[in-house]
Amino acid sequence: MKHKKHINRKGFTLTELMLTTLLCTIVILGIGVVLADSHRGWNRMYTRVHGDVVTDGYIAKKAFDAVVRKSTSKRCELDIDGQFVEVYYYQSIASKEPDRYAIFFIKGQELFVNYGELEAGTWNPTSTTSTVKLAQNVQRGNFTFTGACVKMVLELDNGSEAITVTSSAIRHN
Repeated sequence: MKHKKHINRKGFTLTELMLTTLLCTIVILGIGVVLADSHRGWNRMYTRVHGDVVTDGYIAKKAFDAVVRKSTSKRCELDIDGQFVEVYYYQSIASKEPDRYAIFFIKGQELFVNYGELEAGTWNPTSTTSTVKLAQNVQRGNFTFTGACVKMVLELDNGSEAITVTSSAIRHN
């Protein structure tokens, strides 16, 4: 009988190389998908946190709270449809009667606030000293009040992000 000589060859077979290449390709594609999805998720969250809808909602809420909390509990005017609310407040601690007013209202798809002065001894506005746009992309808005509590509900939508901002504040003075 003849004996076969086995020669120890160093290297890989073609099957081993193809299998290793396939496994490396699968691992690299998996890591790529995870990285791409993480980047997309980070961009989506950044837009949600720092987008114009969120910023406008935060600004509207802060302005509404600040004005309503310093307003008088003696009087508050509200539109029958809830499209505007008018509150009255004191310019300074030395004022004996409310001498300023603020009207929050929605015009088109924007939320505004008018600040102005009251006629002495009456609740009649004499002039508007400034108008400030608080938010845009307002789809719906509603104002209500019960007792000393004034409530604002805004639905903001810019096409890609939508939030509902609800704020209520107690008139303290």
